Order: sequence, then C-alpha cells, then structure tokens
Amino acid sequence: METLSEREQEFRRLGLADGLSQTLFKKNRQQFIRMFKEALGDKQAANSLAFFKGASEVPLYSSDVSYPEYQEAFFYYLFGVSEMDCYGVIDLEREKTILFMPKLDNYYKIWMTLLTTDEYKKKYHLIDEIHFTDALPDFFKNFQPSTVYLNLGVNSDSGLTTMTPEDKFFKETCPDVKVDTTLLHNVLCESRVIKNDEEIDIMRWASKITGEAHQNVMRNVKAGQRESQLESFFRYDCEQKYFCGRVQPYHSICGCGPTAATLHYHDNNKWLVDGQMMLTDQGHQVHHYVSDVTTSFPVNGKFTQKQKDIYNIVLKANRTVMNAMKPGVIYKDMHLLSERITLEGLKELGLVEGDVSEMLEKRLGFIFQPHGLGHLIGLDVHDVGGYLEDITPKRDERPGLKNLRTAREMKAGMCMTIEPGCYFRDFLLQGELDKDKLNIDLKYINLEKVREYQKEVSGVRIEDVVLITETGCELLSDNVPRTVEQIEACMKGEDWAKLPNP
Repeated sequence: METLSEREQEFRRLGLADGLSQTLFKKNRQQFIRMFKEALGDKQAANSLAFFKGASEVPLYSSDVSYPEYQEAFFYYLFGVSEMDCYGVIDLEREKTILFMPKLDNYYKIWMTLLTTDEYKKKYHLIDEIHFTDALPDFFKNFQPSTVYLNLGVNSDSGLTTMTPEDKFFKETCPDVKVDTTLLHNVLCESRVIKNDEEIDIMRWASKITGEAHQNVMRNVKAGQRESQLESFFRYDCEQKYFCGRVQPYHSICGCGPTAATLHYHDNNKWLVDGQMMLTDQGHQVHHYVSDVTTSFPVNGKFTQKQKDIYNIVLKANRTVMNAMKPGVIYKDMHLLSERITLEGLKELGLVEGDVSEMLEKRLGFIFQPHGLGHLIGLDVHDVGGYLEDITPKRDERPGLKNLRTAREMKAGMCMTIEPGCYFRDFLLQGELDKDKLNIDLKYINLEKVREYQKEVSGVRIEDVVLITETGCELLSDNVPRTVEQIEACMKGEDWAKLPNP
C-alpha cells in the first residue's frame, strides 16, 4: 500500500489532485467586473460584453504531434477552463458569464473524449451558460451589444501581444457595435495582481511542493551526475506526489560551476564536479498557479570558506529585503537595498573598494547582479502587471534597474519573488560590453581578489516567493533549507528543519 506524507494526504483530502474549486474563478470574475466598473464607470458596462479567446492546439512544427496543451493565463483566470479552442463572454452589465466550447463531430470520439453541453455544465457549474462555439454568431446577433471589449495589450516582460478573438463572430450580425481594445487589458492585469483568498491558498501549495522538491534535489545530488538529473529529481517529486501536470511554468535552470552564473541557463548538460557550486532555479505549478524558487549549494555538500562568504552575503540581501517588504514599499527601492547589502559584503571581503553609495550611484551593482530583484508571480511565472501605462511607475532605464520587472508600490495581496544574486562574469568584470550600451566605471573592483573567489564560486542566487500582507510579508517558500548549516544537514539526510532559521 502506498505510504503518503501528511502533506500528500492533505493535498488529496482537499481535492487538489483533481482540480480547483470553481468558486476561485467566480471570485476572479467578480473582482475583475468590480474593478472594471470602478475604473470605467457603469455607463461603460451598459449593454457591453467582454469577449475572450482561449488557447489553441499548437502543432510541433510540421508534424502531426502537438505541444503540450496549456491554457492561456487570462482565459484560465476568468473561466478556469482547461480545454483548448474555447471562447468566453462576460456580460458586464448583468455580470453574467457565457462559455463556448468547441463543437466536434462524433468521429473524433475515436481519438479523444468529447463532452456534451450538459457534461460541461456539470464540470463548470458556476458558469451561467455553456454552448458550443457554433452558437456564437447567433448569440451576438440576438444580444446586439453596444460595445465589445477585447483584451488587447503587450506583456511588459516578453513584448508579445495578447490573443484576441476574431471579429467574424459579430462583424456582420452587429454592424453598429463599437469594438474597444484600449480599456480592458490594464483592468484585467490589475485584477490578476491582487490575489483572492483561494488563489493565495493555491500559491502556498505551489511553493510548499516546490520547496519539498528542492529538498529532494539536495538529498540526491552527487558529483559525476549530469545537471539534467537534478531537473528530473525535481520534476519527479512534484509530478509523482502531487500530480503537478506535464507542463512546468518555466524551464529548469541547473547550472554547476561556471554555468551557475548564466542567468537563464537551460542546457543542463554539463557534469557535476566535486567542489563546485550548484545553482538550481526550479518551480512547478498547481493547476496553473506557479512557484519559482532558486537554491545554491556545493555539489559535495560542504561549503568552502569562500563559498560560504559569498552565499551569506546573498542570504543577507534576501532576508534584509524580506524583512522590509510591506504595503507602501516601492519595489525599486528594495532592489537598491539588495544591491547595497551585496556591495557592502563584497567590500568587507576586499572584492570592491571605495564608497558604497558612490558605487550604487554609478550602477556598479549591475556588474555583480545583472538582473532585477524579482517579479510578480501567479498564473505566469513573470506575472502580468509589472509595467502598465498610466498605472505603474515607468521602467528606470539605468543598468540593472532596466532589468527590474516591476517598480510598483507593494500592496496587500500581491505575490512577489525576492531573488538577489552575486555572479562573477569575466565579460562584465572586464568591461567587454559595448560602451554605448553599458559604461560603468570598474575602478572600484579588486579584480585580483575577485579571481580568488571566482575559482570556487561563479554564481549564487537565493530566490523565495512571498505574499504581501497587511503588515509585512509571508514567506511562502518557507520549507527550503537556507542557512549554510541547514543546507549541509539536508544534503547529509539529517533533519535540517530543527536548525535555526536565518
């Protein structure tokens, strides 16, 4: 008989192995509609519809095999639907939701499961109406909306534009309809930024499961393995115990030695070397709600003094920021705080020399941490709402700050990552970037001293997921070994959780 841990038993008892409660998505819709009316007024909602398109099946190049199916995040947020090729409508005035599912010939039953509308209504029981997609033209013809709002916008992380439904469903039958593509996107992004109570519970689960899987990686790592094996340890733990799905929210980053300093290193094909540092940036999802956690540890389970020195600087930056995070705090200020802690630590070790405030002003922090402190997280690993026109502060174009994925004021209900790092990259330390793109005075760097440390540690990042509360923040990834002592105990198979927390 299968032996389950208390966490696994609780996961199954709550029904999370089978899916999320439909009340979660109803709360999402209610919040979106409320925010839409608050931002734009009841008049904008009168006889108006918001029209959405879900994800479609995508073939693998020219083959007859498809990429794994994964619902588009905005659509999932509002409707909670996993099936491909769906459409959704929200009657903004009456606050009513209508779902349109793909209509397929019974011939397809040879290859796939087909549901009737009654079966869909049972599955998505809090959706007001469910029809097949062939009913869409008649729906618009009968409704005759004054305005159709589409979710058209650009993701500030990817630069890619959102999907919108085709106008063929209403163009001919509603000749006088106004199509608005300017108002809905920012409101919907803002709604996703603030998580409801059920979303927060799932975010906790995602981080607890992710943290448990990181422990499994630490306990199984050995010199002589390949980086990709650490990815498989992680995925096995999440997917075997908690059925986290076949799609990870982002590609695992498992870098050993020099590859630990490459921020989005996805090769994962080098051999693990005794004495080198390992960086694993891995997260999984619970029904699309994701976690994103990074650990750094020595392959052989024992820190050298120099590895410990750099690791503890990054850990101090991580915890200093965490202790400062609360509503009203500006996230860009937290980035600068983490840079200050890192530069002060490097100065104590002799790796940099001079006035730390001057280094901050001259943007020296970018040389050692060429990425932002963190990001919003939710249904996407880099969640929406980072930069929104006329709502959030604009992106700071200075080195390092330009890479910060948001500069927002923190609000209760936001989920954020905190991921300071310290890396020793030759091309940055030696000023090999185009001066037109980056012109930072490197006079503060003691390159000879840096080289001493670089032999034993190339990159350290410590990433956690937190929830902004009314008074501070809650650490969601609280089951990850963080101190040097906790990591070494975990890697020896000991009870690391009994040791003091940082």
